[in-house]
Amino acid sequence: MLYLNQTQKGMTHLTYPYQKSFQAFLVKKELAPITITEYSRTLTDFFNYLRRFNWAYSSDPSLDNILANDVRDYLSMLLTQRDLKTDTYNKILSHLNGYFKFLFTRQLIQHYPTVTIKGFSKERLNPTIATAWLNQLPTLLNNSQLSFYTRALLLFSAKGFTSRELLSPGFYEIAAKLTYSASEQTFLTAFKTFLNPRQQLQASPDLFLKTRLDRKQPHLTAPALHKYLKKDAPLVNFSLSPQKLHQGYILSYLLQHQTETEQDLQLKLRLDPASLHYYRSLLPK
Repeated sequence: MLYLNQTQKGMTHLTYPYQKSFQAFLVKKELAPITITEYSRTLTDFFNYLRRFNWAYSSDPSLDNILANDVRDYLSMLLTQRDLKTDTYNKILSHLNGYFKFLFTRQLIQHYPTVTIKGFSKERLNPTIATAWLNQLPTLLNNSQLSFYTRALLLFSAKGFTSRELLSPGFYEIAAKLTYSASEQTFLTAFKTFLNPRQQLQASPDLFLKTRLDRKQPHLTAPALHKYLKKDAPLVNFSLSPQKLHQGYILSYLLQHQTETEQDLQLKLRLDPASLHYYRSLLPK
């Protein structure tokens, strides 16, 4: 299933940023019309995916909010939800790379998100969702090089919450009722000390708050959290994408609770039957 509307044969309206100038560039390169249509199909699908499933881009649809991990998430989706051949995968990556190279060389974006992403050679990559970070959580929470907000995201992701839930007003009430290990309590004590001046500034008891006074909208936004994660990304060996962290929690839970009923799993993980089936398909055979 593609995320674009497959009835859009002519691509007559704009479906991705700088579409007209990029298509003019492809025409100038004398590419075949069918190849230009394939570029449009890929890019339309990619941006529709971002709008629906990428929290940072959907909150602030700026091209500079698209990072390498966001492209990898899309490519992983292609592998797990669509039966792609290696050459098709490589062609899609080539389309994305050509587009971002066009933007980067014209200084329309500040970074080049596909430059480090390689296509398949003879062997097909088996995309995985990281779960090892859950076992590393005590060490991660004690790592003062990571921002408090990154570590708090890791802690509450390991409790099964999504980033949208963490950033919502009133989450502190839910957090106060959870059970924590000794290492988690140690982190929370330091986190509360970090939060105290921000909570006083914003007159809010919530946990994810802006550093500048904003009494009307004091809560940290998804793009603002994204900036902390982007800065901390080189310090860890797994994706800090909130979506990936939540998926890692789900897979880890399924691995440890294989005897639970379908109904109990759907209730605990807040998944519909189709989503539960999808995550089970990702488990090692």
